[in-house]
Amino acid sequence: MTKDECRAYLPDSWLPVLEADPVLWDIFSEHEYHLEEEAVPPFLIQELRGGHLEHLRPLLALYGEPGLELLQGLLEIDEAARDTAQLRLPNGQTAYAGYFFARFGREDQEKAVKTAKSYLRAVCRVYEEVFHEPSPVGPQAGVLLLTGQEARDMREKVHQAYVHGKPYLPDLQIHDEMGDWFADLPCRENCGELAGLFHEALYHISNDYFLSYCLQWPLTEHPDMENPFRPHFQLWKMGLTPQFFHHDQMALVDC
Repeated sequence: MTKDECRAYLPDSWLPVLEADPVLWDIFSEHEYHLEEEAVPPFLIQELRGGHLEHLRPLLALYGEPGLELLQGLLEIDEAARDTAQLRLPNGQTAYAGYFFARFGREDQEKAVKTAKSYLRAVCRVYEEVFHEPSPVGPQAGVLLLTGQEARDMREKVHQAYVHGKPYLPDLQIHDEMGDWFADLPCRENCGELAGLFHEALYHISNDYFLSYCLQWPLTEHPDMENPFRPHFQLWKMGLTPQFFHHDQMALVDC
């Protein structure tokens, strides 16, 4: 991306910030493809992992407190995934993770179950207060913690349901309906351009829409409720993926 392309595809206020930071300028100047659709490099957050996300502070500060709340979420992700950024292979070479992920520790089991129950309540509240219809999953649903082969089997079960569209598991319904709802939320004043420009970069953190919705929540004009995606975010930081496979049962799947 040249300076002229920055002027064409990015807000006017961005170029002075990018030019003042050699790290950011190097990342943006090397970005060459699909500038009209993705003016912000889709793997921008990965480029700054490992303690370098503070480079985004002057840029996100242009959007006031909502932008700084977004930055705080990114810093939490970087910390949670600190130990998974690279892996030493048996042959002595080093492998680098393409996406962020955290590892589950058994010491977090009790905390994870409590967080999962908070997530159930948050989902039910959206259905009751916003959609005015019953939730696909009950507020008192049981919580299963799955690791190893059981986790792989559950991931495959849910994946196949997504691929074929059936059975229409609660997980699919919740992701479809809450995703559509979030997409329709208006943005706070001056935050629309940030949400639009950072959308792909936030999704590509972990290929997780709900994680990106949690990060973008401060940018929206949302109902008077706590961020319903925050428990999902907290579970992600513990290395767990929540999956709703039955009205009366949800699973926490070890990543």
